Amino acid sequence: MVRVARVRRSSIGADLGIPPGTVLISINGRELRDSLDLQFCEADAEIVLQVRLPDGQPVVYDIEKHPDESLGFVPEADKVRRCTNACPFCFVKGNPKATRLRQPLYVKDDDYRLSFMFGHYVTLTNLRDDDWERIFEQRLTPLYVSVHATDPAARLRMLVNPSSALIDEHLDRLASGEIQVHAQVVLCPEINDGSILDRTIGDLYDRGEDVLSLSVVPVGLTNYNSDRGVRHLTPAECVEALGMVDGIRERALAERERAWCYAADEMFLQAGLDLPEPGYFDDYELAANGVGAVSALRSAVHADLADLPSLSGKDIVLVTGTSMRPHLGRLADDVAHRTGSSIETVAVDNTLYGSMVTTAGLLSGEDYARALDPYRHFDLALFSRTSLNDQELFLDDLSLSELRESMPKLRICPSEHITDTLLAL
Repeated sequence: MVRVARVRRSSIGADLGIPPGTVLISINGRELRDSLDLQFCEADAEIVLQVRLPDGQPVVYDIEKHPDESLGFVPEADKVRRCTNACPFCFVKGNPKATRLRQPLYVKDDDYRLSFMFGHYVTLTNLRDDDWERIFEQRLTPLYVSVHATDPAARLRMLVNPSSALIDEHLDRLASGEIQVHAQVVLCPEINDGSILDRTIGDLYDRGEDVLSLSVVPVGLTNYNSDRGVRHLTPAECVEALGMVDGIRERALAERERAWCYAADEMFLQAGLDLPEPGYFDDYELAANGVGAVSALRSAVHADLADLPSLSGKDIVLVTGTSMRPHLGRLADDVAHRTGSSIETVAVDNTLYGSMVTTAGLLSGEDYARALDPYRHFDLALFSRTSLNDQELFLDDLSLSELRESMPKLRICPSEHITDTLLAL
């Protein structure tokens, strides 16, 4: 069953007067197990909806609608399928021990439903027979799969789960049901790099259209999981991996007219190399997973420059992580030149996870507060929207409203790509 958290205004659910707290039991006689079932079942044009209202009253609604029209229900969060692996680089294990963070940060999810709906990477190690049946029945394609290595021994060493060695069988099973995947390798030195990475790239490419893409991402560690047998890649190791990626990209471009394999932005940054041009990432389909995110940001800013308003005399501060400071600084110069504003770019050391974590999305509210304190007299402060969840909370549970209240004269705005906020001023 699915419990309604809220009902969107001007929706079918709102017109029917169905309140939050209502339990959605079935659609057209099919029991609703979770929000994914709701998403599939509400696509019918004629619906018989069985519910139980908050006061316990059962009600049945007969509904006719366009197949593309949603019922307007926002369900409560589903119970998440937990991860059964013991990866030494697990980010949940990398959370600080003495600091209480947002509760979801302690959830080790490995849920195929979230993979289909939101692009979360999963390992396929915790699937039951009924999960496989559902994947095929509802055609949950594509899925995003953390392959890491096609060598069974290497993958077992990484995931520490007997099922992890069955990756070839799992990928075969998905292919048999016509389920495509976006594959990922989190690259760990002396575990799945070198010849093992070369084999993984070749094996996945040979699967043809069953594997839509491959992303190669350098392992990320914090102060709290860097002692578990994994280290960061050296610049030379990043360069070696980039060479392997370039090799298969050249072949894929010739044979498939798409690059197919992509190194994450962080691989170039750790290698000390310039980020590639936008064409490297094809259509930016994986930007949300850190593959082409900086290039997408750069492209968005340059596309908006001509439309920016005059901001002459305005003092603006951009706050970001240490790895983005040079790239954001160059974009800030372009924006300042166009608008007549004065823009300062500030890089913030991560006091929550440690200095080896350099991305803006993993900065805490306290980190932002500390960085912004000297700029209270500025007109505007911008920071990455990825630092906040949907409730506008930072990782350490500080809210955006609390941060704003602490600096009432400074206009503090989360931003997707700088210019989106400036255009809305």
